[in-house]
Amino acid sequence: MMKQQALPLVGAVNVRDLGGLETFDHRRVRTHRLLRADSLANLTVADQEKLVAYGVTTVIDTRSHAEWRQAPDRLPEWIQLTHIPLFDNDETESVQTIQRLNQFYASDAHNGYRRMMRVYRRLVLNAQPRQAYRQFFDLLTQDKPQTVVFHCTAGKDRTGLCALLLLGALGVPVSQIKQDYLRTNQYCLAKVARRLIAARDYQMNANFQSSIIDLSIASPDYFDQALTLIAGEFGSISNYLVDFVGVSASVIQRLQQTYLTSELT
Repeated sequence: MMKQQALPLVGAVNVRDLGGLETFDHRRVRTHRLLRADSLANLTVADQEKLVAYGVTTVIDTRSHAEWRQAPDRLPEWIQLTHIPLFDNDETESVQTIQRLNQFYASDAHNGYRRMMRVYRRLVLNAQPRQAYRQFFDLLTQDKPQTVVFHCTAGKDRTGLCALLLLGALGVPVSQIKQDYLRTNQYCLAKVARRLIAARDYQMNANFQSSIIDLSIASPDYFDQALTLIAGEFGSISNYLVDFVGVSASVIQRLQQTYLTSELT
């Protein structure tokens, strides 16, 4: 497998090019065309210039309306920004009080894990993500050439599901998709450590700290549950996209024509 290229930025830590991933038929995802990322709300001017130099033309923000209003992306005006929220505000932590969340996670060491498993079930089966995925694929298959960055806040869950569906539609084997999903952990390790230090400084108990880890990482359990739901209900990622999301077979074909190459580099 060709090594994926990370794009080092000051204001975002989990930005990487999906180019180089190989498909079942030995084509590769084109470089400089599809990137996944965490929040772009803290980009410096130099970061923005780096995105432009990399060729980025389009950003897709999958965060909730509350997240979007609180921390809008910092982008140069010539990059097209589209907001496609995968969840409504009431399905994110942003509308719950800190005190209520602290009590919930401090009460049981597994509550963070359980919450994330529920989140991934909603990402696969709920109506709003389904509609958002349809918009996502429609945007990716516009007539004009694009270099697209899609992101959420941490770049792991909502972004991870978009990447799972996108790479699956392109014909990338699940083993490679899972490797890409888990790569988030190496970029977010420092952020997780800071969250744990803060929890200890505030004297949060071991249950809370365990939940912090489960909320902050890309777990193989989360990925496997999403894939199991897709396979169990629909048989394959392609079937899920066609039968549930409503992406036509012709759109999937156009996606492959646009973002795959037979060249080795």
